[in-house]
Amino acid sequence: MEKKKVTFGTLKVDAPIFKSEPIAKNDTQWQQLKQILLADSDLYWEIRKDNQINVYFEGGSIIRLHYCSKHKRMQAFIHEKYIGNKGDKYIDLLAYLESHNISLEDIKANIKANYSQKNGNSKEKWSEKYIQSQYILKYRQNYIDSEFAYKTNEFDIRIDLVECVNGEIRFVELKRLDDARMLKKSDATPKVVTQVKDYKKFISHYKTEILAYYQKIWDIKQNKLKLPNTPQRPTSINPEPQLLIFNRWTKPHTKRDIHTQRMEDILKREGIDYIIETEI
Repeated sequence: MEKKKVTFGTLKVDAPIFKSEPIAKNDTQWQQLKQILLADSDLYWEIRKDNQINVYFEGGSIIRLHYCSKHKRMQAFIHEKYIGNKGDKYIDLLAYLESHNISLEDIKANIKANYSQKNGNSKEKWSEKYIQSQYILKYRQNYIDSEFAYKTNEFDIRIDLVECVNGEIRFVELKRLDDARMLKKSDATPKVVTQVKDYKKFISHYKTEILAYYQKIWDIKQNKLKLPNTPQRPTSINPEPQLLIFNRWTKPHTKRDIHTQRMEDILKREGIDYIIETEI
């Protein structure tokens, strides 16, 4: 059986998973888990085009929320490793919690100890995904989405962050300043420039669909799930993606200064809109 293609139009505001009234056989357990997840300020939720929800912690997607129409049940898939089990499969967390004495704090502690995207306490060891998560958690009012992905014959897009400020949607690509994709040994065009220019073509091609899609995302977060959300519903699309460069270097060095200057010269030459930040 051919897998159904997921497009902007696949997302439905009235999908069962987004409804507030009981729709599942295990609705009580689902509502209890939902409240536990929503009350945790370390987590954030992202709505997906296939009418599912990803719950993220420290940059990693740890729980996938899904409504099973066949069995009329809510499901919360989590990898066995995240609950401290040996194995290599995803299990239904709702069903697991019914028969095991484990809490969300237990799960988070296990992830922090073994699977966190943080990679150490030093800022110089922070991973890109951990940095991304910290931007989202600190500036929830600015970000409507993260890890946006879209694949067609022409495009294969994956963008780190999606802003919605004053109703304007803007795609933001996050990179660490020391990422190898940011600068080559020569002054040739680095990979990140190609990425950002591909995003610009994608935005131009799908401008109308993108706006309608993020209006649905906003409506689901605001009116259906009561999630943290941007204050204003999307009304426009910024055609220029932004490159957000995080400088995790903590010690000044001449070679680092030269590296940064060379990189900036190339980004300006290529007409890339970018900002460099050293703190979140």
